[in-house]
Amino acid sequence: MSQTTDTLPWVLIPSYQPDERLLKLVDDLINEKSFGGIIIVNDGSSTDRAEIFEKLPKRSDLTILTHAVNRGKGQALKTGINQFLLSAPPESPGIVCCDADGQHLPANVAKVAAAGAEAGALALGVRALQAGTPFRSKLGNGITSFLFTLFTGSYLRDTQTGLRFIPTGEAGFFMGVPYDRFDYEFAALVKYVSDKPGRMIQVPIETVYLDGNASSHYRSLKDSITIGGVFIKFFSLSLSTALLDYLVFILAFHFSRNILTSFICARVASIIYNFTLSRSLVFKSKANLVLQLLKYLSLVAAFMLISWWLTVLLSGLFGGYVVLAKAISEGGLFFLSFFIQKHLIFTRKKPEARLKA
Repeated sequence: MSQTTDTLPWVLIPSYQPDERLLKLVDDLINEKSFGGIIIVNDGSSTDRAEIFEKLPKRSDLTILTHAVNRGKGQALKTGINQFLLSAPPESPGIVCCDADGQHLPANVAKVAAAGAEAGALALGVRALQAGTPFRSKLGNGITSFLFTLFTGSYLRDTQTGLRFIPTGEAGFFMGVPYDRFDYEFAALVKYVSDKPGRMIQVPIETVYLDGNASSHYRSLKDSITIGGVFIKFFSLSLSTALLDYLVFILAFHFSRNILTSFICARVASIIYNFTLSRSLVFKSKANLVLQLLKYLSLVAAFMLISWWLTVLLSGLFGGYVVLAKAISEGGLFFLSFFIQKHLIFTRKKPEARLKA
């Protein structure tokens, strides 16, 4: 690779069950002459699609990786990012991810990559959802945009865009996001905005919808629910746990008239319920049970003390309304509890994908 191309961004295309449009996309990207290399990840496509991958041009700057089985778009992206870090020259500003179905025009791929490289920041190619946009795309994007704003406080016009430029220095960050399928892209944005606020730019692009977006493997409503499912499950479990906690708290306070004693009784009753369902239902974690339990108990103990202190403080401000004070203090700790549990306690370990270069 020449000195000139060393400083160019690379392209990553996750591909599952592609058709001839992948071939055209690759040819057009090569003709753009704006990229130093192209990585394609065949995410366990069926054998009848092998011909598509065999027709791809044989070039030193084109790498095809294959998952033996379908691992999901998130894992395909992480596989490609890993290959980029291993293969690209250090001078490359980053890698731009685009979809294989022809929805991202090569000129827009280059536009987003150039904007991200110039800013040295994560760059998203955001679509204008206009009259011609398929209803399922509008619906899916509406759901995920609402969830994104709710849980990050930041507005993102197009959370579903697959056109994203990742700076070289941030690539390792995106490999560490635990999700593997379509929920990966949403979770990665939430984590990035939370951990690195103000380091993302939005680049307006054109989008081509072919046959009402029928070729997309992103099933907008179903996968939007999957993307937001972890939040919905956590919220639902928190509500049911809070109900159990409040019932025990009110009952204990009725007899003891002591806030700390009531807190202890309520937490003992709710810990087993919440821990078991958080681990198995919400976060679906398979990491070490004992270590997770110790972390969880430490979090509960810390939050119990914080919540108790806040309840005592607020009950004094509210003229002795202890139950109201407790509700406010618990609500304020909800989001902090979610991020601690998701990223520090209930992590998920999965086997590595087998690759064929």
